[in-house]
Amino acid sequence: MVSTRQTIQISKPQHPSSDAYRAVEREEVLEVAFRDFVQMVLAAGWNEPEVALTLADIADDYVMALAGRVAEK
Repeated sequence: MVSTRQTIQISKPQHPSSDAYRAVEREEVLEVAFRDFVQMVLAAGWNEPEVALTLADIADDYVMALAGRVAEK
């Protein structure tokens, strides 16, 4: 397996967490990075349905782990 590491640029937040626009900014930044990531995965040869299902599983696992950490505090 040959791996060529590509980077996805993700900009830092420009608005403080108290600013209502931060949620819009976060969505815009993550949407671009997510789309770029998916395109790289598809270009590597994975098919779109399996990518979508796997990403949903990974996201669900992440949310559950985060909920567990928050509950422990």
